[in-house]
Amino acid sequence: MTNHAHSKAYSGQHGALPGIHRLLWQSSTLMLGVVLFTFSFAAHLAAHQTSPSGAAQSALESHFRAAEQAKREKDFATAEREYRAVLVLKPDFAEVHMNLGLLYQLQNRSVEAISEFESAVRIKPTLTGANFFLGVNYTQLGEGAKAIPFLQAAIHAEPQRPDFWRWLATAQEISGQLQAEILTLHTALELQPSDIDLLYLLGNAYERLGKQEVAHLQKIAPGSSRSEQLLAESYASTNEWPSAALHFQNALAASPNQPGLHVKLGEVFLHADKVNKAAREFEQELQRDPENLRALVRHGEAKLILGDVDGAVLDWEKALAVDPEQTERILGLRESGFGDSALEQLPEGIRTKIQALAASLENRNSNAAHLALAFIAEQNGNTSQAATELKHAGSFARLSPQPEKCSESAVNLLLQNQQFSRLSQCAGSLAPSRMSTASRFRVTDALLEAGQSNTALKILGVLPPADSHSAEAAYWRARCYEKLATASYLQLYQADPNSFRLHQLMGDLEEAKSNDGKAIEEYRAAVALKPSAPNLHYSLGHLLWKDLKIPEARVELEAELTLNPRHSGALNDLGDTYLLEHQPDKALPYLLKSLQADPANPNIHRDLGTAYSGLGDNRKAEEHFKIAIATDQDGSVHYKLARVYQALGEKEKAAKEFAVSTALNQKSHEKLEKQTQQLEKATKFAEEQ
Repeated sequence: MTNHAHSKAYSGQHGALPGIHRLLWQSSTLMLGVVLFTFSFAAHLAAHQTSPSGAAQSALESHFRAAEQAKREKDFATAEREYRAVLVLKPDFAEVHMNLGLLYQLQNRSVEAISEFESAVRIKPTLTGANFFLGVNYTQLGEGAKAIPFLQAAIHAEPQRPDFWRWLATAQEISGQLQAEILTLHTALELQPSDIDLLYLLGNAYERLGKQEVAHLQKIAPGSSRSEQLLAESYASTNEWPSAALHFQNALAASPNQPGLHVKLGEVFLHADKVNKAAREFEQELQRDPENLRALVRHGEAKLILGDVDGAVLDWEKALAVDPEQTERILGLRESGFGDSALEQLPEGIRTKIQALAASLENRNSNAAHLALAFIAEQNGNTSQAATELKHAGSFARLSPQPEKCSESAVNLLLQNQQFSRLSQCAGSLAPSRMSTASRFRVTDALLEAGQSNTALKILGVLPPADSHSAEAAYWRARCYEKLATASYLQLYQADPNSFRLHQLMGDLEEAKSNDGKAIEEYRAAVALKPSAPNLHYSLGHLLWKDLKIPEARVELEAELTLNPRHSGALNDLGDTYLLEHQPDKALPYLLKSLQADPANPNIHRDLGTAYSGLGDNRKAEEHFKIAIATDQDGSVHYKLARVYQALGEKEKAAKEFAVSTALNQKSHEKLEKQTQQLEKATKFAEEQ
């Protein structure tokens, strides 16, 4: 799998309700229900100081057996009556309260189910099933913080249950505890390392953390070199070379002396089959820093492609002398964690061209010549030959020994010499608290180069408070999260390349690139494989609605609501389909339910304002528009509010809102003009040779 299966950390997506795992709920209910409906009366009674008389015990057992029989026959009314009869005789029977709650749950009577589960936990706080299902119910209601203690209690009793950990992760996601969610998912993956659901959720969690860092960076340093670089790297990871080149050029314009920017831009040119331009960028980087390892390796690659075998071998001999392991990583010949380790194949024409150079290299008995032969073999899919050539290159025999000491001075020397592999061997014994902030950022960069994203993130985690919120820190954290998300997604691919989760991921990626047609195809494939999976029908329906395929969109959105009646995104989109058709009376019920599930979403308030305005209820429209204007980017909400004030006869307020709307609209047009200019530049890039 190539490097396109990456994190969407820097791409805007539609707002979806966090993943309420309806499917997990169904499977857990059936499985745990069977286990927990059956228990020993004798064991229960022995645990209590007082036991009922023989006749009372016989009545208890009789009612309980009748309840179980009715439950098996799906005669829920009789089962409920019999469980209630047990509780009349013994009100503190925690397990029966729990079983009655499960019975209500099977009938979608969640309020009554919660009441019984709460009764069970009050009587017996350690009752695993009641704790678990309380957690599940509160999670489904969107009350993640309330669910967490119950799920943690269930996990404490049965820590080997992966489904318990999944639900805890979901509750943490809903409550915004992303760091805790990641720890939970990692624990669950220790139990099930190849679980595609856990891997997908872990990738998404890292993405959300990355998005937070991106938002922070754009807030404190908009248009800065690091902001532009982050955008460029995001586009590069999706093979969108024109946009990547444009933003790298913007980054260079903002900070011409920023290390590494020329080589990054050169890599974009290289992958876009603009080899001469790539070579010039590598040369500019080497003029600034003659020891830059990545620039040296890529410069050799460009020379090889241009047919300068002697120049390529010379560059690669120098690179191998500095850090053979990292040289191989840069060329895609060595695993480096994930992400950058994936083979970045060159265009087919270039691969054919360099294959013809193999003969001239075979008679050269040097490490660099064997490295070049390994690179050519790997590019053409001959991995066994590549491995053989690497052994001949002797790089495996020259693994860098670990330094005797990993002091700050030793680390700085390794950084200065660009010996990233030896530095990564120091990772476990580094003492970042004794490093300067500048050194920590340099170490972070080196560890990311060496594929050690987790360790890099730990280095950033001990920054002084004053530096922790800086633009530089936000940039490096975002890069770490992007790498970690990529790692999760590549593990997902390796676990099952034909899974519904992989199709869902590819749909997410295509949607992030605004390739709606391809995204719809991927989501359809995912739905076909697992129609009961949460959020799939919504993702498909949202794009169909976006493309104004209203009847098809409604089918998918209704399907999502069958799985999760509280899915805010599906409810919102359904309401909007009716607003589009000027049917505010039909839109309103969906929008009100959507607001209940996601009360802080300004877009729902905007749409409710539109619905109330269409129904002539201008005061309610005003109420919702005033909430929605906080995120108005183009003046459209202010304009609608102005029209409401006009209808109410409040001319001064209307004039004020019209003025704000006009100003925002002008800014929006200016921004659009800049985007158009950037698109023209990107188009020109694609046409240039």
